[in-house]
Amino acid sequence: MRSFVREKRVYAGEEYMEVSLFTRTVEQERYCKSAKRSKRKNVSRPVQNNLNDRNSKRYAKLLIYANFTRNDYYLTFTYNDKHLPKTPAEGKKHQDNTLRKLKRLYEKSGKELKYMWFTSYQFDDETGYIKRIHHHVLVNGGVDRDEVEKSWSLGRGKKKEMLGRTQARLIQPGENGLDELIKYLTVQEKWENRQWKKGQKKYSSSKNLVKPQEVKNDHVWSLKKLGQIGLSNDAGEEQILKRFPGYQIVNNPEPKYHDDLGWYVQYELIKISEWGNS
Repeated sequence: MRSFVREKRVYAGEEYMEVSLFTRTVEQERYCKSAKRSKRKNVSRPVQNNLNDRNSKRYAKLLIYANFTRNDYYLTFTYNDKHLPKTPAEGKKHQDNTLRKLKRLYEKSGKELKYMWFTSYQFDDETGYIKRIHHHVLVNGGVDRDEVEKSWSLGRGKKKEMLGRTQARLIQPGENGLDELIKYLTVQEKWENRQWKKGQKKYSSSKNLVKPQEVKNDHVWSLKKLGQIGLSNDAGEEQILKRFPGYQIVNNPEPKYHDDLGWYVQYELIKISEWGNS
């Protein structure tokens, strides 16, 4: 059966890219409706939004890289005893109220709010109430941080009450870009009666987020080259970096071989100029 190597690149913003190399067969392509391999298309959101699922965590990561940079804000919202929600629904009301305030604030500044909102909580088995509920939010910058923090409140004017502690800071990439922050955000879980809440959406986001895009190319790598990568000591890092100069690899690529599928390897890359050495 005739086979070839496909290179699939997924772009998330200007600085992050995934590159996958894998074997395809002509027979498999007969079922593929898309004939043009070089055309970009949006990466589809996984149907399952449970962040226990690897694909959903990956999609959240792609959305973050595609929409937020060091010029944007990472917010942490916690509750004081007076306003601590007893149910997730109460927490959701505070979220909706805060988002309304943020949207008005951004509109006054002539900007459109972009956000991803992550919530974490556990249920106390003894009392039946949630505990340690808190929120992490990514929003676009360009608006006064003090005003952003004040949105975590109830009421207006003299009747305004803060819901708890707030922290708004600029996103700070590390040596591996935003990976450390993303891992922290996507590990936030909802826990109830000693059971993970399966199938439950773990984050919400604005509808105006830029979608990651993918490009497929079937004319770069030969089966021989992919086989050499699979058996190499560096998982083909030298060849990948030669093809994509100016990038660095931030994951630990592990080529895998399947008798019926052939070799598969995936690389995660960030631009050195933006993340690695700045």
